[in-house]
Amino acid sequence: MDDLRARHERLLETHHGALCLAADRLLKEAAWSLATTALLLRPDHPDRSQVVAVGDLGRWIEHLGPDLDAFVRLRRQGLTPEEAYARCRSLEGETFLRSWSDLHGKQPLVSHDDLHSFAVLSQQGFARTPRNMLVVVNWGDQVTAFLVSCDRLSREAVPPPA
Repeated sequence: MDDLRARHERLLETHHGALCLAADRLLKEAAWSLATTALLLRPDHPDRSQVVAVGDLGRWIEHLGPDLDAFVRLRRQGLTPEEAYARCRSLEGETFLRSWSDLHGKQPLVSHDDLHSFAVLSQQGFARTPRNMLVVVNWGDQVTAFLVSCDRLSREAVPPPA
């Protein structure tokens, strides 16, 4: 956890310009919605950070559809892939099998539930004082998310008086 926190702190430094731009946009928004500003970072491509709407994160991050969320939940509860597959197949039948076959060859990083949890985190950050912005990091093999205070960014953006 501390290592991840340190990695996130380094990202705040290397993507400072994009963070400030996104924070400025977020501070101008009057109410939270799925159109609320978030920042998507790709550490392996620092020049490809994107200011996005929270509701559009699924367009930019490979993800499972909602029909496979039960499979992901069962895996996170400790079931083997075979056990989770068998249970989902028996409960959801053809719907699960179609979604499973559509997945062939893809390596999604998050589930539909994860995208929902990002939206909830954004909403919680928006309600804080000072306002916090959702930052989602696509590491290539996993995705993490955290909140950063817009107050922190706006204070860092202004040079101290001489």
